[in-house]
Amino acid sequence: MDFSFEGNGGYRVPTGIGGLDIQLGGGVPTGTTILVLAEPGANADLFARQFVQGGLFNDEDVYYFSSEHPVQEIISDMQDMKLDVRKYIDSGSLELIDAYGPRFYNVLPKEFTSTISAKDFLKKGTDSMNMLKGTVVQKRANKYRGVIDSISYFLRSYPLNNVVEAIEVMSSVGKATGAIQLILMTSGMHDPITENNLRHICDGVIELRLREHGSEIERTIMIRKMRGMLVPNRTIPYVVTARGIELETTTRVL
Repeated sequence: MDFSFEGNGGYRVPTGIGGLDIQLGGGVPTGTTILVLAEPGANADLFARQFVQGGLFNDEDVYYFSSEHPVQEIISDMQDMKLDVRKYIDSGSLELIDAYGPRFYNVLPKEFTSTISAKDFLKKGTDSMNMLKGTVVQKRANKYRGVIDSISYFLRSYPLNNVVEAIEVMSSVGKATGAIQLILMTSGMHDPITENNLRHICDGVIELRLREHGSEIERTIMIRKMRGMLVPNRTIPYVVTARGIELETTTRVL
């Protein structure tokens, strides 16, 4: 597993988003739980895919807990990034946890559910919060990272205290194992108290923002905080290309 020495007695794990790692001096501290607070259309899902890819390329195991998208959609998106997803799934390096399908088994037409595996059928009616807690406390033999996509579903469906408790458990397990974990959340969907609660309990907070500038939409990233680190005191423009999210390396006057 590759770590970047930060020069102050600690090590940083690369996120997989190259420009972000440069801004962070090589990556993030081990055991860090990061909240990605993104406006709709800011490509948080792509950010998460690159984070997954970064872990796999760094010889880490990766879990991806999806409550917002079908697993097949995630696989397809990763294949579009030229990632051999099936190879990593078959080897056990990548685990896709489907918390989306069980929510809709009772309402989908039979032709959409007739091909599900026995294992997935047993998840029918499973409480999503229990699935989340079971995922984050699961013992893993190797170094790993994880993604929760997204916590907004849980905030819509469960009391805030229950969600906060689940994240605190996730964070404590991450600190004990050295895992870095990403939590996606939709900006503007929840009240300010809820957003601030999650900003507070996570070790790092990264915000993806959109702004109309003339006839163009400008995308910027803000590293609001990162445990044990001094973060850039400005927003950083980024673009979306065939290679994913790329942070600009020069400062522009906007």
